[in-house]
Amino acid sequence: MRHSIWFAYMLLGKLGAWPNRATSSIFSRTRNCILIFMCYSVQLVILIPGILHFFLKEKDSRKKVKILIPLINGYLQLCRYSLVLRSAKKLCYLLNEMKKDCTNISEEDRLIFRSKASIGHRLMSVVAIIMYSAGLGYRTFIPLSKGRILLPDNTTIRLLPCPGYYIFFNEQITPNYEIVFILQVIGGLFSYTIMCGTTSMCAMLCLHASSLLRILVKKINELTKQSDINESAVHMKITDIVRYQTKIKQFLNDVEHITTYLFLLEIIDETGIGCVIGYCAIREWEDSDSTAAIIYLLLEASVFGVTFTMCYVGQILIDEVYVLCYILHTFMTSVTRLNFIQGNNVRRMSITIDWYRFPAKEARNLILVIIMSSYPVKLTAGKVVDISLSTYTDIIKATMGYLNMLKKVT
Repeated sequence: MRHSIWFAYMLLGKLGAWPNRATSSIFSRTRNCILIFMCYSVQLVILIPGILHFFLKEKDSRKKVKILIPLINGYLQLCRYSLVLRSAKKLCYLLNEMKKDCTNISEEDRLIFRSKASIGHRLMSVVAIIMYSAGLGYRTFIPLSKGRILLPDNTTIRLLPCPGYYIFFNEQITPNYEIVFILQVIGGLFSYTIMCGTTSMCAMLCLHASSLLRILVKKINELTKQSDINESAVHMKITDIVRYQTKIKQFLNDVEHITTYLFLLEIIDETGIGCVIGYCAIREWEDSDSTAAIIYLLLEASVFGVTFTMCYVGQILIDEVYVLCYILHTFMTSVTRLNFIQGNNVRRMSITIDWYRFPAKEARNLILVIIMSSYPVKLTAGKVVDISLSTYTDIIKATMGYLNMLKKVT
């Protein structure tokens, strides 16, 4: 269990977004409330002046496009953070279910859970390293490397990571500049932690569900190969399979309830921020600022990486569902050996299932399992599109299309 949740726990715990247990201490609950208040306060301190600067002060269209990066990303991450906090009770329930699933199981089942969790850890480790490296470069190196800039009216300014219109004080004088600069760097760290934390949470839930489906397939295979095929033994096995499948379906419905709008916000973030970051990278390269261009490209890679992780774990879940459907439908078609080909990158495979060994009465009981598998639950983004690798390619195409439009408009 700890192996499955540690990445999401580490990140969301730093934000106070990891759900409190019933036995949590007063100190733990108070700490979470303080972290939540700090996160909202810092993000709003960045977003509100940034929006005012965008609409009231900045006139240059190219500079406006650059300002969109921290504004859109900060707003969307704050929305994701709010969704996670709102779903705390449901997430706590799912964590308890995961804990039950990981107790009193065989070593083979434990290895299935570990192998799936390791996939998420490897993906998120790479994404987190790229994101924090690029994000800190964007928030610190780019503004500091520009130095003091001389304006036409013979005044000098120092750049901030996120330009803002501060009505009540001058952000250019010391120590105002240093305080605002540090707050904006901290706000960036909050945004990157929210993005990585929510993505790792979604990956954790999806991969756990795919592990449950893999174990269900194993149970069905064991049913067909058991030596004792008397009515009582087969009935007990089928009852266990039906209950297990019902539990998986309920778990997936709960996961969909938590993740659907998180996935939707990620797609919006990818298509919106992705094209803007690509545009900025091109402009920096044209201005011969190769270091800034590289940082923007790393930011682009981190955004693409988060979306790929989301779509990849969704594809793993779809693959497990199709394997289950295939095994069950071999019973309906009375085929004992079959090549399985799906248009969604499921590998070609063959399998032998000895359904003919069942007593006819007990074999009919499997119809309930087959009917349930005919309506597989898929994870979606806002109940609009399925989360899969084919969706990922569509997102990339849309991002590139918006990038071309942005280049022509500006």
